[in-house]
Amino acid sequence: MDINLKGKVAIVTGGRQGIGHCITQTFLEAGASVLTCARDGAGLSAQIEHWRASHGDRIAGIQADVGQAEDIDRLLAEVRNRFGGVDVLVNNAATSESGTLASLSDDQWHREFDVKLMAMIRTARAAVPLMLARGGGSIININAIFARQPDMTFYASSVVRAGCLAFTKLLAREHAAQGVRANAIGLGLVETPAWEKWHDPAQGSYEAFLKSSAEFYRVPMGRVGRMQEVGNVALFLASDAASYVTGTQLDVDGGMAAYL
Repeated sequence: MDINLKGKVAIVTGGRQGIGHCITQTFLEAGASVLTCARDGAGLSAQIEHWRASHGDRIAGIQADVGQAEDIDRLLAEVRNRFGGVDVLVNNAATSESGTLASLSDDQWHREFDVKLMAMIRTARAAVPLMLARGGGSIININAIFARQPDMTFYASSVVRAGCLAFTKLLAREHAAQGVRANAIGLGLVETPAWEKWHDPAQGSYEAFLKSSAEFYRVPMGRVGRMQEVGNVALFLASDAASYVTGTQLDVDGGMAAYL
């Protein structure tokens, strides 16, 4: 099956690095035009220039913090002005506020809600009318298995991720008959550049760190995931190959989730 996005326009939030970078690259290689954003404007500009060498004007980016409502307004205005609309929205931008009930501050909770759940709500609210004008579209919310299987290590994220999944399902039901699909990708342990920051060389090699992480969380496949494995699922959900898939969360976790 040849899955491509030729002629499609996508927004990918948080596309400068990590999973968002991988999804942006995957969509470009599949023929889509992509608008992405990141808080680090300088770093994003450098990445955009790199992409343009291969993909020309099909890639664009703006500095934006999706935790801020006005930045989401700018993002949607940019996709209208530059590409005329949008067919695919990938809500990928995230933050990670660690702690427990006693240690997490109100500001940390608000940041979790704003960057994850409220960003999904605001971008979808602005993007759906543009999708309807083009006959439909696909919304992909990058989520985590902790939406259904809370973990103490990801205390605040587990709470917010549950809301993200509920929103995805409601969004799907609301707009299914109009041709707008909404799905989530439930991440397990997926290696990104951030993992190198978490690795302590005094505790052994980086490869041993990855292996021990998979062992600690009892990942049945015995390893952490690769970003491209997430990118491939995002490509499927964005494409017409997933035309009858909506309102679900596809877990990319190596079998880590224990729920039914």
